[in-house]
Amino acid sequence: MKLLLFICFLMPSFMPDSLDLRVEQLHDSILSIDTHNDFAMMYAFPRMEYSVTKGQVSFELMKKGRLDAAFFAAFQAQGPCTEEGHEHAKFLSDSMLLSLHRYAAEHKHLGGIAYSAQEVRDLKAQGKVAMLLSIENAYCLGEDISLVDHYYDLGVRMIGLTHNGDNCVADAGTDSTQTHGGLSAFGYEVIRRMNRLGIIVDVSHASRQACLQAVEASQTPIMASHSGVYALKPIPRNLTDKEIIAIAKKGGVIQISIGRYFLSTLPKAQVGLPHLVEHINYVVELVGIDHVGIGSDFDGGGGIVGVEDMGKMKAITRALLEEGYSESEIRKLWGDNVLRVMEAAETYAKSF
Repeated sequence: MKLLLFICFLMPSFMPDSLDLRVEQLHDSILSIDTHNDFAMMYAFPRMEYSVTKGQVSFELMKKGRLDAAFFAAFQAQGPCTEEGHEHAKFLSDSMLLSLHRYAAEHKHLGGIAYSAQEVRDLKAQGKVAMLLSIENAYCLGEDISLVDHYYDLGVRMIGLTHNGDNCVADAGTDSTQTHGGLSAFGYEVIRRMNRLGIIVDVSHASRQACLQAVEASQTPIMASHSGVYALKPIPRNLTDKEIIAIAKKGGVIQISIGRYFLSTLPKAQVGLPHLVEHINYVVELVGIDHVGIGSDFDGGGGIVGVEDMGKMKAITRALLEEGYSESEIRKLWGDNVLRVMEAAETYAKSF
């Protein structure tokens, strides 16, 4: 006993406090899901130059941070809406998705690809992390509706309608052109097909009109996979109260991004967990705990002080406990809300 006390006295920094132990115990029982990262670009094209921090995402880091699942996005920057442009976007998306399949196969001792909510749970039960596949920017669809099926067959279970520019599906929030006034006629067709297959509609990056129209058009709840609150930081990428309320009324979720760009006007070195929690609190107070979660944007510009990569994700859980969130509320925020949206999409698709 004296020896144990002596060791604790010598190494206090190595001894977890009671709140750290509570965080670990909570993560043993909950499912934690991050709904957006950009790992695939660097993994598929390692020789490209990147302007944002990379190396924030891996199965190893997920295990370290007690993150059970994440949507890995195949991203394409918006280019010209021409046959050549669409072919290049499809090449990029296909390359990234195939590379993610390769990564999962090469790291199968740590995790695997999940194609349904149940498979996320099954991987957790096996002590493994889950990779979910998504697309950031429907530019790769061009004007070919059959490509929605093509990407479903490759494992994609969520598609973001736009990135930073209008495409053939919808207008982007950061593009002043407003080509379609929201969704195009093809965009409505794409959403119908996504619903039919069980693919979640992601409105992060979409224009205000496109977002609201997508909420109305979709037969299943939608997601904003990585966004913030406009009332706290008024930028085109963040969601207004009207959009947040509309998404929530249809059962959807607003996933708060872990990045200074979304959270605060302060210098990056001063933006940390309090700012992330502030955005979470705002959504909870506006529409309730059932409609909020986390979408990091790691490897795509994400990262704040205290949560610099996936290995630090459990720090969010500690911050939420310190803020006064109950374990049942944290369970919803970290994963149950996303699983509900996934299951709603799957159930609707099975109805045909």
